[in-house]
Amino acid sequence: MQITKTVTITLTPESDLDSDSDLNLIPMTSISASSRTRDPEKLIAFLGASGGVGLGALTRALAAGHTCVALCRSPAKLTDRFPASQHPNLHIVSGNAHDSAAVARCLVSPTEPGRFVDAVVSSIGGAFQFQRMTLDDPHVCEKGMKALLDAISQVRSDKKNNINHNASIEAWNPHLTVVSTCGISAGGWDFPVLLLPMYRWVLRVPHEDKLAMEAELKRGARDLGYTYTIVRPSLLADTPAPERMIRVGLGEEPAVGYTISRDDTGRWIYENLLDGNGGCGGFENQVATITW
Repeated sequence: MQITKTVTITLTPESDLDSDSDLNLIPMTSISASSRTRDPEKLIAFLGASGGVGLGALTRALAAGHTCVALCRSPAKLTDRFPASQHPNLHIVSGNAHDSAAVARCLVSPTEPGRFVDAVVSSIGGAFQFQRMTLDDPHVCEKGMKALLDAISQVRSDKKNNINHNASIEAWNPHLTVVSTCGISAGGWDFPVLLLPMYRWVLRVPHEDKLAMEAELKRGARDLGYTYTIVRPSLLADTPAPERMIRVGLGEEPAVGYTISRDDTGRWIYENLLDGNGGCGGFENQVATITW
């Protein structure tokens, strides 16, 4: 389906549990770690980073020298792209994003057991089935969020019950970034009116799943004390366009547009939510709608 003559839209959400869809194997923008100022090194966990938005953010985090732990059902998807000899700061955990034990392994440094992740980026999603207008798993994102919250509680409990635990667990509150979708705002239009049939009917099931995920995320923030950012991109396109300006709207004043690429969404997440030492630049506990 094409919205314009130059942009091809893929309605598949961020693919499956770890973004393994071939549709997400897109050319990545070349990034050189030496071309930018090195930021204080962070420990970042990625769920769903073998393709699409997550891959865009992971690529930049690795290039900047951050230590990254990526959960992936098919590790070869990442090892083929990021050989260990060239990316020693990438640690891959084999597992499923619905398995809280596997997710918990991503929240602790594989080389420093007393160190916990500073941030988590979750971009998991399901494969859209056009004939049935549903997902292969209609609750993929909701279940993934529940597993992540269970994993956070599990890590805290395990470390507190360990007589040798590091006191830093008491103050551990990672920042969680989740990739959601526009079209679900309760306070106003966040998509062009021409896309109304698609957003209201075709994508109803994925949107219900994203809303349930967001509700779980906000509940967890209240109960577990972490901060979060919900990123709602417009329809995800395959071809990056780093020269295009990304417009951002917050809360119930969203930016309205047709598309944005997966890679540019990942770039925005890295530059605004993971990069640097100054927190999340005003995006803490916010819903950010982004589009071209």
